[in-house]
Amino acid sequence: MTIWPEPRLLPCGDQALSVELGDEVNRELNARVLALEYLLQQKHLPGVGETVPSYRALLVYYDPLVIGYDDLVATLRELCARARPEVLPPARTVELPCCYGGEMGFELEAAAQKLGLPPEEVARLHAGADYYTYFVGFTPGLPYMTGMPKELTIPRLQNPRTKTPPGSVSIGGIQCCIYSVESPGGFWVLGRTPVRLYDPAAPDPILLRAGDHVRFRAIDRAEFDAIAALVEAGRYAARISVAGSGAGR
Repeated sequence: MTIWPEPRLLPCGDQALSVELGDEVNRELNARVLALEYLLQQKHLPGVGETVPSYRALLVYYDPLVIGYDDLVATLRELCARARPEVLPPARTVELPCCYGGEMGFELEAAAQKLGLPPEEVARLHAGADYYTYFVGFTPGLPYMTGMPKELTIPRLQNPRTKTPPGSVSIGGIQCCIYSVESPGGFWVLGRTPVRLYDPAAPDPILLRAGDHVRFRAIDRAEFDAIAALVEAGRYAARISVAGSGAGR
């Protein structure tokens, strides 16, 4: 039986509280963070607003005029004792088409050279992995994902670019991310997905959620353009399936 450290509950101003469940970055600890968020959401506690999960902590916003700090701390400590990966609902797997290399993956060849691998092998390894979404942040809808093959471990760019196109599928360190909007960036761009990770006009603007699994399907430029046209017309939906119970399992 795993013995978890005592959670640290830290005030963040007078309207938020951070619950730190550990000091490591791993999927089991992250699943506990997501389990705590899930249990808190199921409780529908008056005064609790937005919750923001990260690698190892959950930030909880609350209204101190509705629920006091001490009462919130007591509730969170009780929920922490029950926050285990197995309490989570079944995890989702989201399939994203990705066009590797060329204009879409304008740093694939440079990354392959640095890794000492053929570009085709980098794309094959990347598309063959199962990625786990730790959390979503930095920009709206941008996922931080683990699960990348060790052969693709690569330092981030020494000189980050000032603009990265939305949909850019990128790697840096031991992580993979997808740029959701145009923004600066220091990850190597291997390809691009035509699927929108952030669509402010959609009923659910953010496609990916913490705890999601992501699989990439390699496509050519013709299929990229065809899917992009469907996305633009509002007639494309990413393939989402539900796996067994638990996060990261």
